Amino acid sequence: MADADVFEGPLGEIDLTDASVWERAAPHEWLNRLRRDAPVHWHEEADGPGFWAITRHDDVRRISTDPDTFSSWVGGPLRLDPPPEELEQLRMVIIGMDPPDHRTFRTIVSKAFTPKMIGRIEPALREETRRVVAELRDDTRCEFVGDVAARIPMWSISELMGVPEADRQRLYELSHCLIDDQDPEIAPSPDTSVVASAEVFAYADAMAERSRGSDSDDLTSALLAAEVDGRALTDLEFSLFFIFLIVAGNETTRTATSHGLITLLEHPEQLAQLRADRSLIPGAVEEILRWQPPIHHFRRTATRDTEVGGQRISEGEKVIMWYAAANRDDSIIDDPHTFDIHRTPNQQLSFGIGEHFCLGANLARLSLRIIFEELLDAIDDIELATPPRRLHSNLINGIKELQVTYRPT
Repeated sequence: MADADVFEGPLGEIDLTDASVWERAAPHEWLNRLRRDAPVHWHEEADGPGFWAITRHDDVRRISTDPDTFSSWVGGPLRLDPPPEELEQLRMVIIGMDPPDHRTFRTIVSKAFTPKMIGRIEPALREETRRVVAELRDDTRCEFVGDVAARIPMWSISELMGVPEADRQRLYELSHCLIDDQDPEIAPSPDTSVVASAEVFAYADAMAERSRGSDSDDLTSALLAAEVDGRALTDLEFSLFFIFLIVAGNETTRTATSHGLITLLEHPEQLAQLRADRSLIPGAVEEILRWQPPIHHFRRTATRDTEVGGQRISEGEKVIMWYAAANRDDSIIDDPHTFDIHRTPNQQLSFGIGEHFCLGANLARLSLRIIFEELLDAIDDIELATPPRRLHSNLINGIKELQVTYRPT
């Protein structure tokens, strides 16, 4: 089906929890129907009590900017209701916090992600990207996810955190198991993510031990030196913060990079425009993010009886915001099912909005801009060698494998 098609069957046949559907592609025919006829739709779930599916741009904005009514803390930020011990850990990470705790903890690291601070690492980031991309010149084929897309964001967050170069590949593998555990290829059994979690916690402990008392100015040292309400972070708070930054710092940018290349190959006339005029790349990055948001959804829980889009929502009920739907809302975005690198303004919500706006948005934008600038300088005649292999997940819009052929320039 074309993206602009609308599913006309019974609403009860729509199942946004089915990861196998998202593995094929975002189900825009379902999302278009919900946005048109049931933008605040009660969605049954086989593994939970059900949730409200939110598909309109304005409603996603409203929920995201009202943490008093729609909480990340009450039930966590993910669709499934976690066991009590997991929920308590989620509440120690900024993604699972509400104000005022969220603002307090976010402030600890936010200075590392300001445009000024990100600008300081731009020369080193470009040098590393150029080095990675230069390796492509030795061949005419690569697996783009592993050879390029995964390496740059992991380098960036590792540099900020002070992670030794020898440890970065293993940390990448562990974070992959933790966040992409819906995919049986990546996490064949529940034990896979349990073992990965234990190893990454142990690494965080060792990282803290190495960093304590050092004179480094990396983000790990900043976390260890930080105070919240006059006290230092506990060991568990530090470990959870460290793991969150490592996972969030590489997963989404890797995904956006891979989707960006696929999308440009699907729109060769716009790829040619980027080759001719590199000043168009920042706009292309925004459109890539709108077209293929790295995260499919996040959750909030209603803290009181309320109303969204004319629909009554009761205290304690889950609301799930679907970013692929919001990013193609034709009441806000003109011709939303057309990919257009010249789109302005671009009101994409892939970084979120409000309290939980993506902490690393500045770094992600810079990384994506540099990757595509350097890639277009290094190779030409890029083509898909095989169809991309997508992640089995209704949370992460991931690409597992992307085989491409090309000609070094």
